[in-house]
Amino acid sequence: MNKHVIQLSKQECKIIAFIAEGYTNGQISQKLSCSEPVVEKRLQQMLQKLNMGHLYQLVSWAYLEGVLV
Repeated sequence: MNKHVIQLSKQECKIIAFIAEGYTNGQISQKLSCSEPVVEKRLQQMLQKLNMGHLYQLVSWAYLEGVLV
């Protein structure tokens, strides 16, 4: 498993899974009982942490690394 996977929290992994399933930030915020800006901030933090520029890269990486099955 890639070292970056270890750096992701369970909530971050859930957010990636919801993105992969096609949920909007608003829908994700409802599912996780948090505000939409919190979801947006988490996504930006993950992109920065993993040095990625787009959510498509994040989802693709998550599948390749086994974060998403």
